[in-house]
Amino acid sequence: MPFKYCFYIHHHGSGHVMRAIAIAKAFPAESITFMGSDLMRYAAQIPDHIACIHLPMDTHAQRDTYDEQRDLTFLHYAPLHVPGVLNRIGVMHDYFQRNPTTMLIVDVSVEVTLFARLCGIPTVVIRQHGRRTDLAHRLAYESAELIIAPFSRNLDAAEDNPAMSRTYYAGGFSRYTGKNVCTDSRKKDVAIFIGQGGSNINSSLIRHLRTQINNSTHLHIIGEVSDQIQLENTHFHGHIDCPEEVLSTCDVVICNAGHNTVMELADLRKRMICIPAERPFNEQLQKAYHLEQAGCAITVLEEQVYRINWEDYITRARELDEQRLNSLTDQNAITKIKVQLDNLSERLLCTTLKQMIHE
Repeated sequence: MPFKYCFYIHHHGSGHVMRAIAIAKAFPAESITFMGSDLMRYAAQIPDHIACIHLPMDTHAQRDTYDEQRDLTFLHYAPLHVPGVLNRIGVMHDYFQRNPTTMLIVDVSVEVTLFARLCGIPTVVIRQHGRRTDLAHRLAYESAELIIAPFSRNLDAAEDNPAMSRTYYAGGFSRYTGKNVCTDSRKKDVAIFIGQGGSNINSSLIRHLRTQINNSTHLHIIGEVSDQIQLENTHFHGHIDCPEEVLSTCDVVICNAGHNTVMELADLRKRMICIPAERPFNEQLQKAYHLEQAGCAITVLEEQVYRINWEDYITRARELDEQRLNSLTDQNAITKIKVQLDNLSERLLCTTLKQMIHE
């Protein structure tokens, strides 16, 4: 029986599920299952043929009066006395027991990676940016059959990734990869792009940017802002499912350094000024550093946002070589990932068959 693929999708932000959807579309319908705690929010985007395993949340609830969290070197999150943790482990174990020829593709979670391996389920780890040299990440990387980076090798470094020699760099991709998206080159608007995974871009900063950027430049605010403010020559669009039409009039985008955001803007050929948001293991900080080193973006640290001359930085961003953005995404990335997963599946299947013959 061929191996089937199950994607464990972390609930923080939208990038993990969007990446899983993009990869899953390359596989036969019957071979894919999604597993996660927040899949219902993306029901409209997840293709109907993909089966979903809805996991209970593993976070503290009001009724959890005896829960306790201690820092551990070999795990990131393993609280005591949180029923959600036990319940979700039970759901996963039940699925593995019913589907023993499953390959689990883990998009963020050391604990899920190690639990699956302890159950005898082969795992594939999606490499995230950031300095992940801690013991927990090393254990997860060591236990994985394959590590896949959805970005190019020049956006990683050995001091960040202890398993760099074992990592397959497929190249980046987004929903716009390989598509011709129209851009009005005559327009010089500026966008402020706020992702869904938590941002350090707020109404106070937007107000400051409006005072810093030339009044004749139209600002487009894409994403949710808690405070509604009225600013001259500024349009608040809120969350937009398909922002490419608004972005088509913008030649510079101010954004965080979230993976999905960066890859989409690269495919849309937008020059970026990245403000890395605080994330575990300096994920966005390291990504922004590599982007700047590659000449694909300009980085402004959070402590600098009220100190710099933003008009000067926008001028510098407009001088970036747009052709450098070509290195960030690869229209064959998903095909490459499928080949890697299929090859691993065949290898595991051959090993299983040999064991059955010897028995």
